[in-house]
Amino acid sequence: MLDTALLTLTWRVTRKRLFGSPPALAAALAFPAFIAWIGLRDSYVTAARLFYFLLPHAFLIAAQDAVRTDIESGALENALFSGGRFRGFLMAKGLVAAAVAGGYVFLLSGIFAAWGMALGAFRASDIVRIGLALLAGLYYLALAGVLSHFLRGGSNVLALLLAQGAVLAALLFTVSARTGLLDYAASGRFPGLGPKLLFGGLALILPNVVVTGRPTIFAAAVLAGLVAALLVQTRLLRKLELGSRGGS
Repeated sequence: MLDTALLTLTWRVTRKRLFGSPPALAAALAFPAFIAWIGLRDSYVTAARLFYFLLPHAFLIAAQDAVRTDIESGALENALFSGGRFRGFLMAKGLVAAAVAGGYVFLLSGIFAAWGMALGAFRASDIVRIGLALLAGLYYLALAGVLSHFLRGGSNVLALLLAQGAVLAALLFTVSARTGLLDYAASGRFPGLGPKLLFGGLALILPNVVVTGRPTIFAAAVLAGLVAALLVQTRLLRKLELGSRGGS
């Protein structure tokens, strides 16, 4: 069980880091501005597609610099984190990051929903999409948390973004084929086990696809990935020792 005092300290430290990060602040301000520009220049429907698809990345931005930097800096060797309390601190960092990113997502979703209601374009199914965006975001946070045990700074986030870039390039390449994975995803019908497994693997690298596409059954794969990532992260935290700098 988390120490209340430790959780309060973690909240102050993590919140200060997030709000003191120029890239994070720039992304937090640029995203709604970009969506508003799309909505005004094109349509609310187009803006909604982009909004819900990109929404989970708020959690990914919040997941940078989660573990390795604190370990290698020696900051956790302070007396405040003695007796293994540093593990509680690192665990609490994930909870605080989830709370901050979740608050940001709920705030933007509320504003965006109000805009849609004013235009008569908001649908009840959009509530489900917000829930799926939260699921994908929490999966990002857990997966990036695992990677942060091995990668320093924002390298965990960069690694995921590079992997997603490679996947998107491959998907765009299939568009030129007679029938590609994007066509199956758009229709919600997959002819055989192969395409289903392939799309399930895609959802684990780019979970955003479960937010906007019809085949929301693949959200189960993202949920399973979230549980697995949390279990791995818990195991890594339990094995973590500061004296060896996390085994490095």
